[in-house]
Amino acid sequence: MNYTTEMSKIKKGQLQPVYLFLGKEDFFIEEAKQLLLRTVVDEADKDLNVGIFNMDGTLLDRALEDAESLPFFGERRLVIIENPLFLTAEKPKNGLEHDLGWLEGYLENPSPSTILAIFAPYEKLDSRKKISKLLAKKAVTVDVSPLAEKEARKFLGDMIKNEGYQMDRDALELFYERIENQLSRGMRELPKLFLAGSEDKKLTKQMVIDLIPRNLEQNIFELVTQVLNKNTYLAIQIYRDLLLQKEEPIKINAILLGQFRLLLQVKLLSKNGYQQTDITKVLKIHPYRVKLAFQQVRNLSEKVLADAFQGLVETEYNMKTGQGLKEIQFELFLIRYANAMPNQ
Repeated sequence: MNYTTEMSKIKKGQLQPVYLFLGKEDFFIEEAKQLLLRTVVDEADKDLNVGIFNMDGTLLDRALEDAESLPFFGERRLVIIENPLFLTAEKPKNGLEHDLGWLEGYLENPSPSTILAIFAPYEKLDSRKKISKLLAKKAVTVDVSPLAEKEARKFLGDMIKNEGYQMDRDALELFYERIENQLSRGMRELPKLFLAGSEDKKLTKQMVIDLIPRNLEQNIFELVTQVLNKNTYLAIQIYRDLLLQKEEPIKINAILLGQFRLLLQVKLLSKNGYQQTDITKVLKIHPYRVKLAFQQVRNLSEKVLADAFQGLVETEYNMKTGQGLKEIQFELFLIRYANAMPNQ
């Protein structure tokens, strides 16, 4: 079921007795919950007629008891079920045994005064299970899956325009890069930009740099870039900033090790005639990561990359065996590697 279409129906009060929200896009999930809370039950009746049950620690019985109860001093009751792992092939870790027979019976004859909304933050359900098959027939399934990169960009770009803001291409591309083309993260970060640009309705690249933080992997990528450019001062500055953000040296080293492994793999595969699309399939990683790796290794030799990888392996060993301060070990690696690199 189309998400936008179904949300529009709910806004108009065209409600169905049972909904299944299937997918892992946090923004859509939260937006759907808030819309149901605003639409189904009057604000004054929420304490009495809204029940939210997380199946990670609550038996399904409690949610169904609530769903079958008549509303108090209101027309409808809203019951939200979260994390129904019993709909998937994964085995629950909490040891709870849910009464799926009761749920099956409810789906066949749902309460006319209750809206039951099941939020399943999974890519898919176990289609072999009877309860999953029954839900597919009896519930209105709403797709809340993450948008593809192109769709997420369009959604966010339209949001910026609809709010009356202007953003040039460079600023927009940096924004997409910082949020990793993720809709949920983009929607969390946009209010900061809107506030900063509220006076003239213009969002600049500098605003993105100042207000949208890089995540750990993006900082590591920048760290790799500075090391490859033999800019030891900036590399150590980025590293020390990460330490101030309470990142562990061993964790930083592990991610950096993985990045240099990727660079070495891309270099070797490209040398053997593999194109970017081929490498993406072989390594099973996002095409954007391969594209960036291609750019970084274009003028580097295998030996330079292999030496860096080996140096990081040794650094990790020294950190884990307590040979000197962990922070110093990493900085020594940066200095040794930058000084050993030939001019590119």
